Amino acid sequence: MLQRVLFCAAAAVMVCAIGAALLQFALMILSFSSPVAITVITLVAVVMLNSLRRRIRAAKHRFTPRKPEKSA
Repeated sequence: MLQRVLFCAAAAVMVCAIGAALLQFALMILSFSSPVAITVITLVAVVMLNSLRRRIRAAKHRFTPRKPEKSA
């Protein structure tokens, strides 16, 4: 349980760092206005986190041992 919490926290920090870098890139290089850049970065972060959540859930189901069926 603690490993999952730490992994999710690390993933969230990583996504935020990537988002901050993309925001700086959008503001400096592409000269987007701040509200547009923040909206785009927020949407990208949501998509990245949902994708990561789905992959973690799929990996958990793949590697979780199944309980043996009870004989009736």
